[in-house]
Amino acid sequence: MKDLLTYILKNITTHPEEVKVEEKIENGVKLLTVTTNPEDTGRVIGKEGKIIKAIRAIMRVAAIQRAERVRVSVVSENDQTEATTTDLSEPTENSEHSENSQAEEEEIDLSI
Repeated sequence: MKDLLTYILKNITTHPEEVKVEEKIENGVKLLTVTTNPEDTGRVIGKEGKIIKAIRAIMRVAAIQRAERVRVSVVSENDQTEATTTDLSEPTENSEHSENSQAEEEEIDLSI
């Protein structure tokens, strides 16, 4: 899993030598933390998170084939703050609903 993620990231970044993937196992979930050059963090996430969503979809398929659970986080090298984190376990029916509810709440808050 770590090798697959590293391969993908090194091929989409401008500084492939600075891509690091750390792997930890916590509560039966494989945590993959990606550290990139700050210039590449935006490239890895993509507009509206489309690139990282695609990477996570690929990792989800690989995890399902291995009967594992995986979580991918992206961290910028300089500031060491998590840019994005998602659990890639099998989604539940309520997960999509809760995301939509949060978006609606944000819209309501912005219009007030």
